[in-house]
Amino acid sequence: MQNTSSWATLNPDSINKLQIECIEEDDGSMTIHIEWDEKDPDLQWWTDLGAEGQETFMIDALREALDCYVD
Repeated sequence: MQNTSSWATLNPDSINKLQIECIEEDDGSMTIHIEWDEKDPDLQWWTDLGAEGQETFMIDALREALDCYVD
């Protein structure tokens, strides 16, 4: 897998093009569903990550966001 994180950093507004939906499941868990235009050149970095890379990206982003709330 190629390293595309630097491209995303150069184009930070591209993350706003992802359509992200959080779905609360009956068992209390949550599913994050993400849709995007795979033909959008601004989102090529996201498409190139593939499923595993996208999952890692989202988990890392959530951890980083939560770090400011946890000592």
